Amino acid sequence: MLIDVTKLLYNGITVWPGDTPFERVTRETGDFTSSKVTMSLHTGTHMDAPRHRFKDGKPVDEIFPFIVPALVKTSGDPAGKAVLFDRAVTAAEAEELVKGGMVLIGTSSISIDHGEQTEAHAIILGAGLPIIENLELAEVMPGEYIVMAFPLKIAGADGSPVRVLLAETPEDIFSFKHGSNND
Repeated sequence: MLIDVTKLLYNGITVWPGDTPFERVTRETGDFTSSKVTMSLHTGTHMDAPRHRFKDGKPVDEIFPFIVPALVKTSGDPAGKAVLFDRAVTAAEAEELVKGGMVLIGTSSISIDHGEQTEAHAIILGAGLPIIENLELAEVMPGEYIVMAFPLKIAGADGSPVRVLLAETPEDIFSFKHGSNND
């Protein structure tokens, strides 16, 4: 089964204080509908590229989409895996995961850091690893999954909206069956 853990984007969605509000405006032209979206690249479920914190950091267009094993709301060996939390992380946790060889980190929080702190961002992005924030993990059971994360290929960008799916097994990726999350 595939589980969509991407937050729905809609007019009025909560954004980081002071960031650009999300707005979708539609236009009807004959038999066609066309929409325009205004938003920060850090709205809803999104990926922070290393460039988000470091001017010389890798931009999002240089980050290949992820299809990797993941630890979701559970502990284990992070080497070569994504680690997805239902909370922010401390600088010490970020340092340990980077040293442990994780390839991607995610959180259901609006920021990977606690409150006004920025150390976890600095550690993770400084290691050249992306961060996914604002995941919908409330209905996901803790365990090991395969995470698929697809950021938009925006030239030179510091971040991107990202569609994130979880699969329990490799076979689930090809099943086209999806869970109840965001149906």
